[in-house]
Amino acid sequence: MPLVKERNRVQAAVQYLVQDFNEPATARLFFRALVSLSFFKIVMLWSFSHSVMHHHNITLPRSWVGKIVLAPSFLANDNVDIFFSISLCFLVVAFFLRPNYVTTALFFWLTFNLYIVYLPFANGADLVLFMLALWCIPIASKPAFKSETGSIIQKTSHNAGIILCQLQVIFIYLVSGWDKLASNAWRSGDAIDYVVHLRNLYNPIFGGMFEDSAIQMALSWLTILFELAFVVLVWFKKTRIPILIIGIFFHLFIWIVMSLPDFALTMIISYILFLKDTDYHRLPARVKRLLLSVVCCPGNSIPGCWHPI
Repeated sequence: MPLVKERNRVQAAVQYLVQDFNEPATARLFFRALVSLSFFKIVMLWSFSHSVMHHHNITLPRSWVGKIVLAPSFLANDNVDIFFSISLCFLVVAFFLRPNYVTTALFFWLTFNLYIVYLPFANGADLVLFMLALWCIPIASKPAFKSETGSIIQKTSHNAGIILCQLQVIFIYLVSGWDKLASNAWRSGDAIDYVVHLRNLYNPIFGGMFEDSAIQMALSWLTILFELAFVVLVWFKKTRIPILIIGIFFHLFIWIVMSLPDFALTMIISYILFLKDTDYHRLPARVKRLLLSVVCCPGNSIPGCWHPI
């Protein structure tokens, strides 16, 4: 009997991978969100990049493969304005096209070279961005393969790409949470104390709000518990949406307090692949019903007015 159950699980897993494209709408949204983030990062860092590239000389590789891979970086080295202009034009085209293997591969190539260009001031967000961009290649579903074997391979690639990208996000939280749990500085709250004294990052608006030792310990443990809980709870139907919502507020808090918008947005965008297409299609309707209930019938003051459940 256990052998039969195990065989059924294997068959269900195989069927899940090959039967159809799973969550294609959220996959398209995920790609376009990454493209949009890359677009705005270039716009925001354009003027600053001039001074950076003045001191950041990229060494030319000897191999032809290396020269091709780093060609955009060398273009930026010669003229950063031309590099960014071409990059923005490509990102606009990629946003409006359906994700295909050519645009997703070029997008990954671009994000990798942006990481090289930004290297002197790059942070974890830039690394995560081009790693997420890598998974956009297998999750593309265009052009469609016509043969039966090709179609199966394409669907399997798409579905496996989504799973592998999800696992990458899980791995980020698992490693981060486990390292914090093993760190005495995080368990005691000293790490938060160190963070709030980083004047180049800590938002001065909050002043000494987080300097109390009890608050620092609470923030430390809430961070550890969230990161480790996310690894488990995001896989279950009843806890998936709540933990994603908590994660959004978690990263927005980091954005506001630590002035790290790019990392917060990158991680929030990664949540898209944990959504189902049903969530994606249901959300606009829920938002519309909520707005109608608030705008048309505030406070239930209009008799007979419809309200969402």
